[in-house]
Amino acid sequence: MTRRLDGVDLARAVALIGMMLVHIVLTIDWRTGHPSVAGMLAGGRAAPLFALLAGLSLSLVRSRDPRGAGSTRAVVVRSVLLVVLGLLLGSLESATVLVILAFYGVMLVALLPFLRLPTRPLGLVAAAWLLLAPVVHLLLLGPLDGRYQGQLDLADLADPAGFVAELLVTGTYPALVWLGYLLAGAWIGRLPLERARVAAGLAGAGALLLVASLAAGLVALCSGAVDGVVRDSSWRGLFTSPGTLDDVTDPARLLVVGEHTSSSLNVLSATGSAVLVLGLCLLLVHVRPARVAVAPLLAAGSMPLTMYTLHVLWTWSENAHDWRMADDRHVEWASQVVVLVVAAWLWRRAWGRGPLESAVRAVSLPRG
Repeated sequence: MTRRLDGVDLARAVALIGMMLVHIVLTIDWRTGHPSVAGMLAGGRAAPLFALLAGLSLSLVRSRDPRGAGSTRAVVVRSVLLVVLGLLLGSLESATVLVILAFYGVMLVALLPFLRLPTRPLGLVAAAWLLLAPVVHLLLLGPLDGRYQGQLDLADLADPAGFVAELLVTGTYPALVWLGYLLAGAWIGRLPLERARVAAGLAGAGALLLVASLAAGLVALCSGAVDGVVRDSSWRGLFTSPGTLDDVTDPARLLVVGEHTSSSLNVLSATGSAVLVLGLCLLLVHVRPARVAVAPLLAAGSMPLTMYTLHVLWTWSENAHDWRMADDRHVEWASQVVVLVVAAWLWRRAWGRGPLESAVRAVSLPRG
């Protein structure tokens, strides 16, 4: 496996572990009501990283295997399977993880036409989408009754119009806004990522965007510009969740950073952190001892659909059957990470591609 793919796999593993951290430890410390360390580090950042990497991966496979796994038919079939699996997992009683797979499926199909663009226009479209999509999203929330949405599941199919609206605009991961992450990832996938200089440039650009967006969000909080939207005007307001916003249609929402708020600053901040992590992972795999040390993580990152599905099922099983590996949530998270990462490492050594990845590939590849 090349260093380029190793770095991407490592970044996927980081995204997976971050999502598990948020799902298990939670983003709010229930004892104080303040954002938890898990929330500040990974809340609203792990999933956008995963989305950016999805766009990057599709860009790579589209260019390397345009008649096979990168064909339009294969991508559409994979997307349909993701939507079906996402709805099934979301329909599990006692499921607490807000499953993102159905949204990803829609975003992958929406990305396809843009992959025909040359590199520079694709980059311009990605930048414009990241900047403008939150504004369009805000304008649509009022007419679509944009209250906070929960789990997307099979029951939502009973209202087709509402189902589409939730997928695109009113859901937890609105495809209208989140497509920007995939577009950014697709553009990054055109870069020579095997070069250390490019990786360092990504890390630097990501860090700059992250710091600038957080600084702008802090200024908005301290100046009172978002008082009608965010209840906590201290620095903790930077990590507010969409369910706590007082008026989701107030234009001031665009200045809120927060967790999955789909605001301008939220999207820019999440993009910055995603690019920063990707750049650091690409740099890390240039160091041979580090590559050996993170081999189990590379295995987990190579089978993200399997790992994510197992995590959702594990978490659902704990809630449905009232059992835990540990009483402490941090220990529970660490235990789940270790078990799943080791399992991925052993599976990859024995059989290679992840089981769900193999099944999806077998179904989606063109025949003949």
